Amino acid sequence: MLNRIVTAYIEFAELQALQRKVMYMRDWVSKLDDFLRLSEHELLNHAGQISAEQAKTKAELEYTRYRALQDAQPRPVDADFERAVQKLKPLPPQGGSV
Repeated sequence: MLNRIVTAYIEFAELQALQRKVMYMRDWVSKLDDFLRLSEHELLNHAGQISAEQAKTKAELEYTRYRALQDAQPRPVDADFERAVQKLKPLPPQGGSV
């Protein structure tokens, strides 16, 4: 849903640019608030209840989980290596002593 909201707002911004309408940052803030109200979304008008430290801890935990999932997946280079190894022909036995 967030992706759709962002996409729609970017489309609006592009229309403004095509019309060469000058807008300052305060205008964009106001238009975004209007846009969210129009689409019946709640505006965040407070700092929230999560501290920066809590947010950082949560982000690090989620990243650790993500990394574990990514590391468990075979990488394309590993699959290519396995295919190349299977294509190799064994060397003939060497006669003689070393």
